[in-house]
Amino acid sequence: MTRYRQLTSLPILLMQEQDPTTAKTTAESLPKIIFPVAALLSGVLGGLFGIGGGLLMNPVLLQLGVHPQVTAATSSFMVLFSSSMSSVQYLMLGMKGVKPALGLAAGCFAASLVGLIIIQRAVGRSGRASIIIFSVSIVMFLSTVSMTCFGAMDVWRDYVDGLYMGFKLPCS
Repeated sequence: MTRYRQLTSLPILLMQEQDPTTAKTTAESLPKIIFPVAALLSGVLGGLFGIGGGLLMNPVLLQLGVHPQVTAATSSFMVLFSSSMSSVQYLMLGMKGVKPALGLAAGCFAASLVGLIIIQRAVGRSGRASIIIFSVSIVMFLSTVSMTCFGAMDVWRDYVDGLYMGFKLPCS
């Protein structure tokens, strides 16, 4: 008997039900091309919309059956890489405000260490990795709400000021 399962923003894939003793995980049963395609799509969408690739890759990796700890580590690496490249780009372009940025970077590093310790202890006490999925879901929800609110506020401000509301040229 066959069943269809739709993955987040990926094509519908045909998957065979197997004997539980020999069944593969979702990630093992998928064609290997899915992983680079998902990474490419999240990179393009992240760059296009100015959001981190980790925000897009977390749901895909979780849907593919990757363990939450691995998903969180992969997302953290993606955020580290993209933010480092953005910082290098700003430095090469001669942007100002390097000292405040270094202060914020130190604060973010310390906060991520504290968060890591808290999550590790919570997972250790409860024995449930679902805490990581829950916290990722909260961050994604808050990001969606804040992006929507700030976007709506910008549109309203432009409307009230009588500014042109159409598309603008990217290089003007």
